Amino acid sequence: TQAPTVTATEAGTMTVFYPVYGEGEGFCTNDPPADHGLSSLNGISTSATHAECCNKHFSWQKSGFCFSQMANPPTQAPTVTATEAGTMTVFYPVYGEGEGFCTNDPPADHGLSSLDGIVTSATNAECCT
Repeated sequence: TQAPTVTATEAGTMTVFYPVYGEGEGFCTNDPPADHGLSSLNGISTSATHAECCNKHFSWQKSGFCFSQMANPPTQAPTVTATEAGTMTVFYPVYGEGEGFCTNDPPADHGLSSLDGIVTSATNAECCT
């Protein structure tokens, strides 16, 4: 785990994100630990980005609540109907095909009828974090 690089006193000012459990569905934040009843982040896994934290700690959330708390959350559905490989405007994870990967191919190319309930990302790199 990393210690934050600044001592933050205002919400949203820390340089790392950490998970908050026990407040609803759970989410990631860069608020000062005291805002969530913590005296420090010692022993708590931190992440460099909000998306990385959500993927690491809340990827199981079907609601996508953690991701919805981001300043610019990823969309839950593609913005275009793509029929050719690599033509979608969002990337999504594909599991069960080797080690797994992210793609912007149409869902049908990977045995999916839609992307409903699948968290999507604006870039391949963001999807893979």
